[in-house]
Amino acid sequence: MDPIVAQIHALAKVADEEGRLNIIKELRQVQVELQSPKDSLMEIVGSGLVNAMLRVGADLGLFTLLAKNKGPLKVEEIASSTNASPQLLERILRYLGATSVIKESAANEYTATMLTHVLADPKGEAMIYHGFDTHGPVVQAMPDFFAENGYQDITDNTHTPFQKAHNTKLTSFDWLVQQPKHFENLQKVMTSLQGSEWTNEFALLDDEVQKIPSSAPQAFESPFFVDVGGGHGHQCRELGKKYPSLLGRMVLQDLPEAVGKLSPIEGVEIKAYDFFQPQPVTGAKLYYLRRIMHDWPDKEAAAILRNTAAAMNSDSRILIDDTVIPDTGANWQSTLADLAMMAFGGKERTEAQWHSLAKSAGLHVEQIHTYVASTYTAIVVLALE
Repeated sequence: MDPIVAQIHALAKVADEEGRLNIIKELRQVQVELQSPKDSLMEIVGSGLVNAMLRVGADLGLFTLLAKNKGPLKVEEIASSTNASPQLLERILRYLGATSVIKESAANEYTATMLTHVLADPKGEAMIYHGFDTHGPVVQAMPDFFAENGYQDITDNTHTPFQKAHNTKLTSFDWLVQQPKHFENLQKVMTSLQGSEWTNEFALLDDEVQKIPSSAPQAFESPFFVDVGGGHGHQCRELGKKYPSLLGRMVLQDLPEAVGKLSPIEGVEIKAYDFFQPQPVTGAKLYYLRRIMHDWPDKEAAAILRNTAAAMNSDSRILIDDTVIPDTGANWQSTLADLAMMAFGGKERTEAQWHSLAKSAGLHVEQIHTYVASTYTAIVVLALE
């Protein structure tokens, strides 16, 4: 068995992202084929316990405690630091060890794994709380919601499993704004999903940046880059590092609750903005929306695009950083994401659906720059008709 495991590790070390996911896919299939029906049923029934125990672990500070400690800790030491009963901890830790969230290094002794460190990070901890407190009840509400509504598609973000789960008439975002703790967790989760990979080998961006004057921006200049719904400004920070000429030519926009308390970002103008209102920044070269459009049904998504289109010049472009699902053979990550977004009224879209959405807003798809082929993550470039 050890030589086989070593071979898999060796393959993973030299694999690209698509290759890595293919290895995982094959291993999942092997697991399914090797499991007995009893094994499979036990795994399905017990899946909810994982999220519950992650939440308990975060509440107790277990992951932070283990991650900070260089060596293993006895159950009694963990109990002393958390004020939890050793008897209760023993049972919880044993389960977390069995599921590889932490490592059982000896009898009643545990240490951190790579996953433990991920969960101990503030972004990882926020993911735990967002997954359990905000999204967990929605998942629980989905079966009854679908049955009550005759298993019809969700097209209205005020009538989704979210409203049923949280007993509200508000959209998920309006509700989150009124729940500061949950809203902050979401912002941290979004930050953890940020990255600048989309700029790699993206000729449109590189070509336009090359045209920027070497002099400082003038008062009459329109901004080059507007990050619409950009949260805490990760994308602007990354772009400023990669393209210093953009400093002073970028605008970060999001709701007041997201940007109101942000510290200044060098070279970035921070503005409170609701993208369901007219876009106040006119004539920018690029309007960038990352993980925004999949949050909304077609009607609302088209409204966001129309507000942006009204502010564009003929040489302006909208960059939608999102997923383009293939017509067949979509992987589990993208199909899971689609179901997760559906529960809030949103959707992941195919190429044909992106074309249809753009047309409904008076735009057209000019190109699609796929930058992570394994997860279908791409920049959908929109131009005025």
